[in-house]
Amino acid sequence: MSAAGPGARVRYRQRSPPGAWRLLFPAVAVWACAAWAVGSPGSGRALSWIALLLGSACCLVALLLRRGRLGGGCPGGGRARPSRRTPDRASAARRVIGAALVLCALGLLIGVRIGVQDRARGDPELAAVAAAGGAAEYDVVLTGFPQPSDAGFGVRFWARADLDSRSGPVPVLLWMSDPPGDDWAPGARLRARGALRALEPGGPAFAVEANELHRLSAQTPIARLGELAATLRMGLRGVAARVPQAALVPGFAVGDTALVDDALNEVMSEASLTHLTAVSGANCALITGAIVRALGLVGLGRRSRSLGAGAGLAGFVVLVGPDPSVQRAAVMAAVLLVSGFGGTRAVALPALGAAVALLLAVDPWQSLQPGFALSVAATGGILLLSPGIDRWLRRALRLPGWLALPLAVALAAQFACGPLLLLLQPGIPAAGVLANVVAGPAAPVGTALGLIALVAIPLGAPFGLPLGELCVWLASLPAQWVAETARLASALPLARWDWPAGPGGAALLAACQCAVVLGWALSRGRISLLGRARALPAVPWAPAGDRGRRRFRRPRAIRVASTALCALALGGFAGISFGPWLALRLGVPGDWAIVACDVGQGDALLIRDPADPGRVMLVDTGDEPRRLRDCLDLFGVRRIALLVLTHDDADHVGALASVAGRVDAALIAPTVVLERTEEREVVRLLGDAGVPVRIGAAGMRGGEAPGLVWDVLAPDPRARAYDSNAASLVLMVDAGAAARILLTADTGLEEQGALLASGANLRADVLKVAHHGSRDQDPRLPLAVGADWAIISVGAENRYGHPTGEALASLAAAGSTVLRTDRAGTIALAPAAGGGLRPWNAGVPVG
Repeated sequence: MSAAGPGARVRYRQRSPPGAWRLLFPAVAVWACAAWAVGSPGSGRALSWIALLLGSACCLVALLLRRGRLGGGCPGGGRARPSRRTPDRASAARRVIGAALVLCALGLLIGVRIGVQDRARGDPELAAVAAAGGAAEYDVVLTGFPQPSDAGFGVRFWARADLDSRSGPVPVLLWMSDPPGDDWAPGARLRARGALRALEPGGPAFAVEANELHRLSAQTPIARLGELAATLRMGLRGVAARVPQAALVPGFAVGDTALVDDALNEVMSEASLTHLTAVSGANCALITGAIVRALGLVGLGRRSRSLGAGAGLAGFVVLVGPDPSVQRAAVMAAVLLVSGFGGTRAVALPALGAAVALLLAVDPWQSLQPGFALSVAATGGILLLSPGIDRWLRRALRLPGWLALPLAVALAAQFACGPLLLLLQPGIPAAGVLANVVAGPAAPVGTALGLIALVAIPLGAPFGLPLGELCVWLASLPAQWVAETARLASALPLARWDWPAGPGGAALLAACQCAVVLGWALSRGRISLLGRARALPAVPWAPAGDRGRRRFRRPRAIRVASTALCALALGGFAGISFGPWLALRLGVPGDWAIVACDVGQGDALLIRDPADPGRVMLVDTGDEPRRLRDCLDLFGVRRIALLVLTHDDADHVGALASVAGRVDAALIAPTVVLERTEEREVVRLLGDAGVPVRIGAAGMRGGEAPGLVWDVLAPDPRARAYDSNAASLVLMVDAGAAARILLTADTGLEEQGALLASGANLRADVLKVAHHGSRDQDPRLPLAVGADWAIISVGAENRYGHPTGEALASLAAAGSTVLRTDRAGTIALAPAAGGGLRPWNAGVPVG
């Protein structure tokens, strides 16, 4: 009789069923092998032979085990019966051999697949064309939507595609010199003429620099089906473009983000909501769930419902296009559905392993793609962690089920993807979990309405088109909900927590997470180090639901170890995340007059009179919205009295959309020759934000003494500028009695010579060095200014070699102390007690 007495119930701990990990572990191992093989051309054959030889050895060992010639057998070939106290070593060996056989089979499959694709990628004709460097014609099929790219040389477009060759389809990166057509979507067939350039292993085999592109008509039934899908997508995009606030609707339905502007895309990324506007597992789960529900209502059985859901999912994949992310979303959605979001672990983990193996068999090069790793990590986190988090939220916090499950899913996915996300973007998106919980319920509604509109719009009048427009309008309501959630979440204090970036930061976060998980496992008895838990009898004063259950008490050493691990991990996490943040903010000078924000290879300066801290001037915005917002938040800038855009280059105006809502008035550079003012992007963005705009020219003056006063010194209003640098605004700004600053924008030798010849008073306390310290400088200018401080806003390890030795030498000859954002981070200058200015910086100490 047990110590609890007769009739006592024993609480058994839920553990993973036998064999649950037997397919997942081999799939992860094959993932690592595939990542090695695709990065080393020709390694697919070696992987195949290794897997074949090891598999043969495993088969031989399994045969010997079966005949009892290895440990665990008995004479005569019979199987020995294990005792109750001795583990069945033969059974354990058979389990290991089974997992090894699965691993070898998967390795053989992936190795053969890599070998076949390596032959296509190494097509001799394409290699010869790439080596020659000449132009040729190619037929390509898009496998992704065209995306814009601005690398500092103007906006271009690129898309992933498959190039037709004699050896088979070859994955390429297609670069387009002209904007793509509206119907250029996954599955579209194009004829490209341009140069072919070989790329590094591990990604697309070639880059096609297309100078000419023409859309080809469909020749096969599959291609015609792709054209029909593209027509449906374009119909939805056209209607959404006419409906206010509906830019997210095509993204909800089919992952089309062409209508999403840069500002909205930035806040969506900051709030970790971009997966809602891409085809993700949520879209696929909604499709299959709706089909299963509908077929169940008409009385169909489980098998028929499963077949119907599979057919609907396949149709949705065809509709969206053959993008690898779509394939991943469909497969991972199937994993979540068959496992009940991790509730059926016996199915969940093998299904995830099968999904990884299937996706790698389709395209082994996915093993190196961040999207693949994030998809697998998120799905694995949801399967393993969300059931336990859901139970804890319901039991400990008393949350209702409709709120506990989405919160548990968001927390589990964020926990699993955290280290990987640090490799892609700095910081931990703390507001992302809250944003996903708030915006999550709206996305399925928008998706469902968007899909109804997608089908209804092609039917035309009198019923189809009005129904489609109504559905798009209704879908715009959840779209607005998601957009506003993203804006609010990204604007929250501490929306993104500081954390070291790169592989070191990812490893540090993973170590903290592992310590928390290990501490939890020790406290719950999932891991036993010092012996088994002692079962204590149930007590009559326990809650009614717990009476008759046994209570488990771990040894004291285990409890202390688990508590210490969790405290160490959480304390280290808090210290790393908030320690530097708190120290930085406590050190910010409250009486700052000039701030050079560290926005990389760009300019963004804040100027104010410390005696009138409410009126702040922002000169340029840089090209990194997150860095600019962090700088504004660090120095407590909520409103910008005057925004000065010295010229229209991206490294000076690229982040305009992220701060336009804070601006009261703007001063912009003159329009260059052959450009119309109303067509300038800065004019459009400021107009959309309702900001009054003035075009600057020499002789303009603003502000009131003794506060912030500015004068425009160049360009001459009669001059005709043929490039943006020549049109740069040059300003002299008086920050009250604190400092006098000369801002030279991106002027060059010619413009600086004209400035010196103008006779203007150029004496100043601070010089903002032109064009990040480039070679195109007039060495007489620093001498004429005679500044004590020279600020160079420049990106660390930039490819231009800025600042140059010549520029630094001219500043040293003038006796100016140089402050560089690439070495000191964000820099501030504040009035010193004995007169002059004192520097402060957010990076290493200023020398």
